[in-house]
Amino acid sequence: MRQSRIRGEGLSYYHCLSRVVDRQFILGDEEREHFVALMRKLEAFLGLRVVTY
Repeated sequence: MRQSRIRGEGLSYYHCLSRVVDRQFILGDEEREHFVALMRKLEAFLGLRVVTY
């Protein structure tokens, strides 16, 4: 059965992790720029801040 999410008080961080086989770099320079632009748009829309990726 699913448990309720824990809501943090004050400053909270959510850690997301994605891995690929052999920790290969799967994005080229152009794809990486597009990915960063997409993250920045989502930051503004959702009112959150991406600290690192």
